[in-house]
Amino acid sequence: MIAIIAIGTFIGVKLDENYPNKNNLFTLTFTLSSVIISIIFVIRRIIAGSKEDN
Repeated sequence: MIAIIAIGTFIGVKLDENYPNKNNLFTLTFTLSSVIISIIFVIRRIIAGSKEDN
């Protein structure tokens, strides 16, 4: 989960360095997207783990 968020944030920061804008929109967008993706990933892992127990 932390790795997904870190990679998304890193990509956003690098894009903001290459294409500067007023509000760092790339960083905000990629960070929020990576948080959502990591939450979905964790939920899927929990569901898969509970199915294996049955």
